[in-house]
Amino acid sequence: MKKIVFLFAIGMLLFSCRPPENPSVVTGEVTNITATTAISAGNVTADGGAEIIARGVCWSTSQFPAISDSKTSSGTGLGFFTRKITGLSPNTTYYVRAYATNAVGTAYGEQRNFTTNQEMPIVVTGEVTNITAKKADCSGNVTSDGGSLVTARGVCWSSTQNPTTSNSKIRSGTGPGTYTSSITGLSPNTTYYIRAYATNSLGTAYGEQQSFTTNKEIPTVVTGEVTNITTTTASCDGKVTADGGAEIIARGVCWSTTENPTIDNYKTSNGTGTGTFSSDLTGLSPYTTYYIRAYATNSEGTAYGMGESFTTLAEIEYGSFTDSRDGNLYKTVTIGEQVWMAENLAYIPVGITVSAPTEGSYSEPHYYVYGNSDKDLTAAILTDNYQAYGVLYNWSAAITVCPEGWHLPSDAEWTTLSTYLGDNAGGKLKEAGNYSSWDSPNEGATNSSGFTALPGGYRSYGGTFVGTGLYGYWWSSTQYSTNNAWYRALYYYISNVFRRNYSKDYGCSVRCLQD
Repeated sequence: MKKIVFLFAIGMLLFSCRPPENPSVVTGEVTNITATTAISAGNVTADGGAEIIARGVCWSTSQFPAISDSKTSSGTGLGFFTRKITGLSPNTTYYVRAYATNAVGTAYGEQRNFTTNQEMPIVVTGEVTNITAKKADCSGNVTSDGGSLVTARGVCWSSTQNPTTSNSKIRSGTGPGTYTSSITGLSPNTTYYIRAYATNSLGTAYGEQQSFTTNKEIPTVVTGEVTNITTTTASCDGKVTADGGAEIIARGVCWSTTENPTIDNYKTSNGTGTGTFSSDLTGLSPYTTYYIRAYATNSEGTAYGMGESFTTLAEIEYGSFTDSRDGNLYKTVTIGEQVWMAENLAYIPVGITVSAPTEGSYSEPHYYVYGNSDKDLTAAILTDNYQAYGVLYNWSAAITVCPEGWHLPSDAEWTTLSTYLGDNAGGKLKEAGNYSSWDSPNEGATNSSGFTALPGGYRSYGGTFVGTGLYGYWWSSTQYSTNNAWYRALYYYISNVFRRNYSKDYGCSVRCLQD
């Protein structure tokens, strides 16, 4: 018995003299995983014969992490422990091991791995800059993609708070990082709320809300059509389409005899506010070209519409004379320095028969009444066409048919007339009004000259009458060639005066010019 006790004592002495060794540690499961955190457990099952002075878990995105990588500290001693891991990146695979340290060294448990969750991005709304009445710039910064590709980023805005991408928005690329978005189409003097946004597979995240107010600007105004033109008056519409974010305190039209008139020239005052208005111009001078623009004024200044121009009507000086040869009374009109007949000549010499349209000559006089084939003069002058349009003459008849003190105008004298009338000269010559004998559209017709040109048609070289209601042709006394002479033409569909030459056997109207 004494021998057994002795041997046990020797054994215990030998055991107590063994050197210490590394601890034993087990890595537990990783739980409660989020996009940036997780909880990991460990269990120190043996201290290796020396005190456990540190324990915890270590982790890395590379395999076999060690305490030289990221780690937690979870006290000392044997036993089970848990620790929260923080500062992780979303959608990232990590490797983790429990560890325990004693005087001999550090031991590690088996390796485990886990993948953090994805999350929505993180985005910061930057400063709003470069603000005007209708535009602004705003920066943004996607500081984290949430572990998933940022497929859209930009800013969204509204005149109500907390705007989303369901409101107005602009897209400014993809991915993380800074960007600047330029916003357009804003309304002046309006407060807007704005947030940066970023979208990944989990959804759309927004930065903090900013607000800004657009600037005021001058209004927007449109110049309408000039109508009801007389010798001294006219009317013009205007429309204020936008107030620029400030009250319209004045609106109307301004005009001058020079281009680009302003409110420092002549103007009307036609109320306040946006919308359509009508202005009446008075005190104008006859036969004068004016330039006109609509205007609108707010606290930021005065805006003008596009410029328009118009010419007031000439003061028409009518007179009359009686042709002593047949007693016909003719109205006359003074245009510039010229005195013209204001009606087509209707004279046929005594003893002359009216020609049928099939009869013609370059050199012998012929007298035609449109639509008439009866050679009897009495019958011809009773027709409606004679009463309305007078007589059509071939050139040989035309050069001799004007009464004493009057003559067939030359090509140059016709040019003097059209030059004096200027733009839209044909319209200024043509008879106008609801009961005009010109066919529609009687383009540009105002008869502002008082000439009262009529569409009497003509007798063509083919022996037919053509074009009442559509055309008016008037001879000049100037030859173009042996068989042709110059004439002037007006048409129902255009407002120009046309200078052309035709065969002398044509039948055209005549307007005599005072000597």
